[in-house]
Amino acid sequence: MVERVRALYDRNRQKGRAPWCGHDYDFVCPSTGTYPFQWFWDSCFHAIVLARYDMDRARSEIRSLLKNQPDDGFVGHVTFWQREAFEEMLKEYSIAYRTPYLSDCIQPPLLAEALFAISRGVGGAAVRDELLPKVRRYYDWIDRMRDPDRDGLIAILQPDESGLDHIPKYDRYLGVTNPTRDEFTAAWQRAVGPYAEMQRDHDRMFAADRFVVEDVLVNTIYAENERVLAELHEEAGDREAGKVMRERAAKTTASLVNKCWDQATGLFYDLAGRREELLKVSTVTSLMPILLPDLPREMAEALAKHIANPKEYAAKYPVPSTALNEPLYMAPSDGRPELDSKLLWRGPSWINTNWYIARGLRRHGFVDLARAIEDRSGELIEKGGFREYYDPYTGEGFGAHAFSWTGLVLNMLADHEGVA
Repeated sequence: MVERVRALYDRNRQKGRAPWCGHDYDFVCPSTGTYPFQWFWDSCFHAIVLARYDMDRARSEIRSLLKNQPDDGFVGHVTFWQREAFEEMLKEYSIAYRTPYLSDCIQPPLLAEALFAISRGVGGAAVRDELLPKVRRYYDWIDRMRDPDRDGLIAILQPDESGLDHIPKYDRYLGVTNPTRDEFTAAWQRAVGPYAEMQRDHDRMFAADRFVVEDVLVNTIYAENERVLAELHEEAGDREAGKVMRERAAKTTASLVNKCWDQATGLFYDLAGRREELLKVSTVTSLMPILLPDLPREMAEALAKHIANPKEYAAKYPVPSTALNEPLYMAPSDGRPELDSKLLWRGPSWINTNWYIARGLRRHGFVDLARAIEDRSGELIEKGGFREYYDPYTGEGFGAHAFSWTGLVLNMLADHEGVA
């Protein structure tokens, strides 16, 4: 598998110099045919994978991601290093730009996990000390700009900021009743279109309350990364900074537990709008807090039961992005071609969420359940190659070909075999 992942990452490597900023870049794009640019959470995943076999490239990945970070600490979800070569492709994207080469949106904030991965081994301490101030500024920006009610939960302002573009938990909030590409486009425009008139000012966007979601997946990753950032500060000898980040992580976790947990169903749900209405649709994000090491035991047990239930998430090829028994579940191979590549996260299994859930299960002692997910994830690659997502019943791959973050299977198999 190492050799297969190496070949994939060699194929998708983008390396050069960008005249628009004068910086060299060296990163792995998600897919040369679909996503040729540097995407934030993809790049963090790629660095975590690369750190297993090519630390120099793993470090170049994150250095490239951070090279255009402005003084305020923000890091956009896409850097368009070679924009001019793909102008036609950009017509298919719905992206708000901070500059013509940098987006003005966020993605799930796993940058601290990436820094942790690349700061191991020879030269790791120097890399940590070089990049830690930049990474800390990024998390300070998120804390400052995306948590206006100061409850420790950060908010996304449009659906794709979660990375889960069309996941059905947003349907009712967006006013989507017939999940087609056209209806989503219209709903998206209703929610996000007015931001341009607001000049994407955060105070005005939050005040408008058009799409404000404290997303469980985003905040689980946020809490985990606040904790990891605390470890990095402590490794660097800054115990006070570590204490601050541990307090932030505890606050985020407490708010997830106190505000997003639904005792009746034993699942976590997003909070929508100023009223913080629970978006009660069972999706893979409802399971994500299993990752958190300090999750109360009874909650971890409840989540494990859902993950092990064949009527919900224990498909032949887990973990489906929407529960199998949800009315809004959609398989990618049900004969509706617009679902294959246009509407995402409505049913298929994805390797990145499998990786997080398997890690969480291991943390809470559900090793056999974790091993089952790891085994089946490896089987998906053997069966269908590195695809963007997979049918949870058949294992058939869909979406982008040669999709890079699916290389996380390498880390899953290493966990499975107990390889450090």
